[in-house]
Order: sequence, then C-alpha cells, then structure tokens
Amino acid sequence: MATIEEVKAGLGHAAQEAGTIAGQANAAAESADRMVARLQAVAQGTNHPKVAEAVARAQQAKQLLAEAVVAAQQAAQAAHEYIVVLG
Repeated sequence: MATIEEVKAGLGHAAQEAGTIAGQANAAAESADRMVARLQAVAQGTNHPKVAEAVARAQQAKQLLAEAVVAAQQAAQAAHEYIVVLG
C-alpha cells in the first residue's frame, strides 16, 4: 500500500500532466482557429458546400479542444484539492 506522501506525489505528477494536456489542447485550438481563418481567406467568394463543411468541422474541433482544456484544468484542480485533503 502506498504511503500518503507517495499518493500526494502521484497526484502532483498527475496534476502536472493535466497542465501539459491543457497547454497542448490550447495550442491545438489555436491551430484550428488559424485553419478556419485560412479556409475562409482562400475560399472567399465561393459558396462551395465542401468549404463550408471544412470551416464547420474546424470550428467544431476548436470547440472540442476548448472543452478538453477545461476538463484537464478541472482534473488538475481536483488532484490539488485532494492533496490538500490529505494534508
């Protein structure tokens, strides 16, 4: 069985990983935003359904990545809160 210190250390490492995930998802969301801008710029003046689909899918990806950032941040916060509970 793990000691309280080992559990706290594991929680700390998990919280750090969650922070890494949040940073990576945030960077990916920014890339998706740039993708949307590029699609809109190169397709200006066209109303082709495939361009609209590409923009919509990129926006959806950006939204899902934003949700992933929030979830990862909440996971890190919960781990930190449990560390406090353990004392």
